[in-house]
Amino acid sequence: MSDWHSTETVTEWDATADTRLPTRAEQQAILLALLEQAAVGEDAVLDLGVGSGLVAEAVLERLPGAALVGIDFSEAMLEQARKRLDRFGSRAHLLRHDLADLAALTLPVKRYAAVISIQTLHHLSDVEKEAAVAWAASVMVPGGLIIIVDRVSVPERLFDAWATTWRRVDPDTPESYAEYAQQLERGGDRPTRLQDQLAWLEHHGMDAACLHAYGNRALLVGRKRNRIV
Repeated sequence: MSDWHSTETVTEWDATADTRLPTRAEQQAILLALLEQAAVGEDAVLDLGVGSGLVAEAVLERLPGAALVGIDFSEAMLEQARKRLDRFGSRAHLLRHDLADLAALTLPVKRYAAVISIQTLHHLSDVEKEAAVAWAASVMVPGGLIIIVDRVSVPERLFDAWATTWRRVDPDTPESYAEYAQQLERGGDRPTRLQDQLAWLEHHGMDAACLHAYGNRALLVGRKRNRIV
C-alpha cells in the first residue's frame, strides 16, 4: 500500500500524476468546464482529497473569483499543496482531516457552491463513501454541484471485457483478475459499482448522472435539489 504520509512517495506521485492515468486530462477538462458553467462566482469549491493541489490549482485559475477549501489526511500532500497554492493567498484554505470521519470536521464559514473529489473516495469503505456523499450534500447550497471523478469496480466476470477496453490506452493492464485484485490491494483501493454511487447521490438529495466514463474511471455529477423529494 502506498505510504501517503511519506514525503518521498508524495513527491514521486506529484511529479507523475499528470501522466500516470490515461483518462485524467479529459476528465479534468470536463470537470473544469462544469465548474465554469456552474457560475460559482465568489462562492467556494470544496475539494475532498485535495492531495498535492494539482486540480485545486487548475480550479482556482479557471474560477478567478472563487475560494477553494481542500481537505486531505496526509500532511505530506498538504505541504505540497501549500507550496503550489500559496500564490492564491486567502482564496485557498487547506485542512488536514480524514475523509472517513467528515462528520467531525468544522468547515470555514462559506457558501459552498460545488464539491469535487478526484481519485480519492475509492480508498474508503462503501459505508464511508456514502457518508462522505451525504455530508457533502449537507454542506452545499441548494442547486450546488458535486463532481466525483473516481474508480468504479470491475466485476470478475467482466474482467476480460474491461481489460480489452483498458488495454487500448494502457499497455500495462493486468493479464488476469487475480493480478488486478492484487494491484487494488497494494494501492489500498476499494472501488464501488457505478450504479451504487449514483444511487447514493440520488438518495441524499441530488439529481445524478454519469457524464463521462472509460473503462473503470467515471465522472459522476449530482445537483442538489432545492428540497428533498
